[in-house]
Amino acid sequence: MNTIVTCLNRDPDVKQHFRTPEGIYKLEYATKLSQNSINHKVLKLPLPKLTLLPINTSTGVKHKIIYNFTRDLYVLDLADLQKLDDEKLTQGRHTFKDRCPTCYDVNLFTRSNGFLQLLIGTTDGQVFLVNAIKWDFVKIYNEDYCIEPNDSCVTGVKWVPGSETDFVVAYTSGNMYTFTTAHYTRTPSANIEYTLNFTLTKQGDSFNILAYRGKSRNKEILKWELRCGVIHEFVFSPDCKHLAIVSQDGFLRVFDYNSQDLVAAMRSYFGGLTCVCWSPDGRYIVTGGEDDLITVWSLSLQRVIARGEGHKSWVTMVSFDPYMHTSPSEENRAGEREREGDRESTETTVPVYRFGSVGQDTLLFLWELCEDSLEPVTTWRTRNMSIKESTEKQSETNSNKDNANNSYASNTIPRKTSNNTKKLGSNKISDSNNTLPHRNKLSKLRHLVKQSHSDNHLSDSAQFIKNMQCFTILDTVRVPRLYEVPRIDPIVSKRISLERLSCIVFTPNRIIISCIDGIIQTWTRPREPLSKSSSATSLSNHVPE
Repeated sequence: MNTIVTCLNRDPDVKQHFRTPEGIYKLEYATKLSQNSINHKVLKLPLPKLTLLPINTSTGVKHKIIYNFTRDLYVLDLADLQKLDDEKLTQGRHTFKDRCPTCYDVNLFTRSNGFLQLLIGTTDGQVFLVNAIKWDFVKIYNEDYCIEPNDSCVTGVKWVPGSETDFVVAYTSGNMYTFTTAHYTRTPSANIEYTLNFTLTKQGDSFNILAYRGKSRNKEILKWELRCGVIHEFVFSPDCKHLAIVSQDGFLRVFDYNSQDLVAAMRSYFGGLTCVCWSPDGRYIVTGGEDDLITVWSLSLQRVIARGEGHKSWVTMVSFDPYMHTSPSEENRAGEREREGDRESTETTVPVYRFGSVGQDTLLFLWELCEDSLEPVTTWRTRNMSIKESTEKQSETNSNKDNANNSYASNTIPRKTSNNTKKLGSNKISDSNNTLPHRNKLSKLRHLVKQSHSDNHLSDSAQFIKNMQCFTILDTVRVPRLYEVPRIDPIVSKRISLERLSCIVFTPNRIIISCIDGIIQTWTRPREPLSKSSSATSLSNHVPE
């Protein structure tokens, strides 16, 4: 039985509204879905995930919500979520018997009001192809566990952009597979143990590409061996050319999907990376992980350009708000050139990116990334070296003057640096250390960084040592220190639930957030913009009340 939560709790720390530069967001309603009885010792409980799907109908655009919770998978209308009765809940729900759905994806090419081709990954390693409107199961992949064993859980499944038949599946074993629905064949019998034989087609830095060819000699299944531990999430770029993958070994890997080449890599500050997303224009990648940090990485510059601090626990999801993204388009630029008569414009429009993050600390963060605000950071080592060099030069100058006045003393006994000079230098260095963020945490976490990237986090340490020569790119990835990267501050940091948050989705009029206990919160965007005075006040305070 579901219940409509009018007031989440009486805790004053849990907010039901928050202020942003554009206005006030308010909690419209929260729906709590029931939890079926489940054997926690047998099944792995995945994090609930939520997807919003627009469908064109004769009456207009209808939005559907796809949501997984324990053994249930829901496909519901967004309009019915506020007034959800038992009949609609039963029609839009499918309960799995001995497995839990972990991830899913909809085929955008074949979607319609009466047909919804849905891929569902489960905890036992199987992938189901179903029509979610009538719950007709069309095909089961890895049904006989001939590709992955039943103890390998599916962590991600996505249709390949631009294709109606190809999709990619990721597992906890660190392997990824590209399936083709038109060429996939089942094993002869479920009672016979059978394993598909893959042949090596490409070997790169820290990964192998293998292929399985069926009777038609076509590449029915393509296997990616990353040897990275658990693959937490992978996302295609907006231009459908690149594939970003984050895993438990703390690496962000960016592949050229068509050529299967590793084009870039990034390493986390500590621990594994749990979530990833692309900016709407494909210029930046934002990741979150076990280091409680939000990392912004530039694809063109091949480096980390900013980090966001504020989360107190692992980050579970990051997502860009495409409706708050401002960037100059080519049409606007062409119009400006025509109006100005090929004169150089004195003002340029700088793109501003808005993205949100949620985590296990029950906090909602909203961030804004502006390129002109990312100033280069002078590291404390550079400042200290300059101080040290200036101090040494000053001491040499003083010693030369003393040597000119007393040549005998300089030739017999070497002069020592004066105590005043030492104190001056030490005071400057200590003052610079006090102004550095997280300077006191570096000594505590230095030994943990080595442990997070040790062989224990890999799927097979023996295989890792054997193929150590393949890690030519990943070994050269530099991990910038916290004080070497510009820091961005959140514009919103609010506790909105008593339970851990698992997902955040942006719509033109709402923000939808799901919790781990089955509560779906719907926040309405501000209808009227704030006045200039209130907007300036909210901009001056990064974390408004």
